[in-house]
Parts: sequence; structure tokens; C-alpha cells
Amino acid sequence: MDINEKLDLLKKIQRVDAPPFLFTRILSRIGANATVKVSASWKISFVAAGIVLLGLNLAIILRSSEPQTNPGLEAVVSTMELSTSNQLYHE
Repeated sequence: MDINEKLDLLKKIQRVDAPPFLFTRILSRIGANATVKVSASWKISFVAAGIVLLGLNLAIILRSSEPQTNPGLEAVVSTMELSTSNQLYHE
């Protein structure tokens, strides 16, 4: 079956009418879900989790901003006479 035959099958599809008042029933279901209230304990738990997550992120950022020295790495760089600057050309 080549592609043209497959596309011709799509021309045989007929339009189907929706049941009456389907749109209003869909809207009423959406409106019913919008009125659900969240309990206070869930709100407090969500805020507490956000504060903990924010605190962890802040601690990680502050710890990573401290200069970290690695004496083993410095020994390797000096032994292999590697350049420690980012300058590509010597003028």
C-alpha cells in the first residue's frame, strides 16, 4: 500500500455530530473541579518544603563560592609545567 492509497482512506472519514449539551457538561465538570479547597496542612507543608529547598540551594551556592585549593592538583600542574593562565598568546 503506497502513501497515496493511505491518504485516500482519510477522505472516507465522515464528520460525527457531538451529543447535545456536551460543551455545557464539560464546562460544568471543569467548574466543579475549580471549587475544590486545599487544606491548611497541605499549604503549610508546601511552604515548609519550599523553604527547606531554598535553604539547601543557598547553602550549596555559598559553599561553592568559597575558594577551594587542591594541593595535589597544583603539584601536577607545576610538575608538568602547565600554564595556569587563560591567555592564549604571549605578547
